[in-house]
Amino acid sequence: MKRASTSVFGLGILLLLTVAAMKPVNGFSCLVAKVSLLQCFSFLNSIADIPSTSCCNAVSNVRASAPTKPELREACLCLTAAVAQFSKLEKDRAIQLPKLCKVDVGFPLTKDIDCNKISL
Repeated sequence: MKRASTSVFGLGILLLLTVAAMKPVNGFSCLVAKVSLLQCFSFLNSIADIPSTSCCNAVSNVRASAPTKPELREACLCLTAAVAQFSKLEKDRAIQLPKLCKVDVGFPLTKDIDCNKISL
């Protein structure tokens, strides 16, 4: 189990470094958001009781990368699709994450939201 989590962590770091090199100067990038939110894996899967500082920084950075209404909708579509892909993800923890990190993401992290109805 420890070896598997070390491998996932190593892969996450490699992906993060790769994507950081491709990060656009302006605008929201779904791939960058997903990779940066790997920092929250242990909290979202009930391995950790609270989100780590690096997780909360990732949540804050994702929100900062979507300052306009169109970018916020894009972020919503991206992250709700990502949440829906993980069947073992703790749904309640995904919803609690922004509040625990003291970040107003602008929408709940759940697959059940209509991203066209969000506003700034």
